[in-house]
Amino acid sequence: MKKSFLLLTSLFLIGACSQSEQEASSQPESMVEYTWMKAGPNFSAQNLAGLITMWNTMLDEMNCRLNGANILTPEAANEGYDFIWVHLWTSQSARDECWNAWEGSSYQSDWDTAIDGVMQYDLDNVYLFKPTTGRIPKKQNDTGSFVNSFFFCNFNEGFAMSDLDSYRSELANIESFSDYHWYVLLEPMFVPDDPKPDFVWLDLWGSDADKASDTEIWESTDLPAKAQAMVSCNQNQNLEGISFKGTVIRS
Repeated sequence: MKKSFLLLTSLFLIGACSQSEQEASSQPESMVEYTWMKAGPNFSAQNLAGLITMWNTMLDEMNCRLNGANILTPEAANEGYDFIWVHLWTSQSARDECWNAWEGSSYQSDWDTAIDGVMQYDLDNVYLFKPTTGRIPKKQNDTGSFVNSFFFCNFNEGFAMSDLDSYRSELANIESFSDYHWYVLLEPMFVPDDPKPDFVWLDLWGSDADKASDTEIWESTDLPAKAQAMVSCNQNQNLEGISFKGTVIRS
């Protein structure tokens, strides 16, 4: 849980229930946790679905308190990992209690046996964030899927958090974004590696079509120019997000 939060690879499809990161991020004490995962030689949608069922049963038996869980698959490949497993904890204490109950237990040993050859998790790359909701979506997304983009940003010279607050106020005045669009700011609950971001921004949409439509609306304003002057994100000047497709695996 130490290294900076880098992002992922690969594509698969699984069935899902109704929920997104929205419910966890709208709770005042909620936490969002990202675990890097690597696909094995026996990875398949069928094998993954079976493991998800086992995992949900395990959490129920341990009485773990989550608002839900997702899997994120990246739109751009990366050698280091294949997908992200997202826990939407009800609180920091709920997160700690569940991990403590799991580590070293028969649940962990059974899980390690079950996933052997299918996928691997990396406990050195588990990242916990405290989310603060910046925009509430007009409607609850019950489709079981979504898309999102992460921005790890640093202020350009002469700019500070007060400028971001002004930008957010202007953004809030745009009422024509799609029904499922919302965003959160993510505060790391760990010490990021350098270069440490000044803030982490996460945009979420119901679909790629919604994302494209909302981006067009945003680009029709003066906000892109203001953002370009204010920040550099993901170590580039283009304000390009690190994008994923999300699938709900627990509700």
